[in-house]
Amino acid sequence: AGEGGRVEVRIAVEADGSARVAVSDSGPGVQPDARLFEPFFTTKPSGTGLGLAVSQAIAEAHGGRIDVDTGALGGARFTLSLPPPSREQEAAA
Repeated sequence: AGEGGRVEVRIAVEADGSARVAVSDSGPGVQPDARLFEPFFTTKPSGTGLGLAVSQAIAEAHGGRIDVDTGALGGARFTLSLPPPSREQEAAA
């Protein structure tokens, strides 16, 4: 969000046990054609371009996903959605 910007984190657990974590900021947002989840793509002078690609792969490995849109603060909002735990996962907890 940059200096003086705002970041908001919201966490919700739905009645069916699914969960959502949304992180929003007041920055410039994300271009619709941005290649955010493409491995090794970055617009920054340093970095590997792997952060969101790895995050998306982890979310998908757990049956979830990451969505990007414009949040209430006017910048980008990234939402991690995960399905409810399986019976096996609940039994192991």
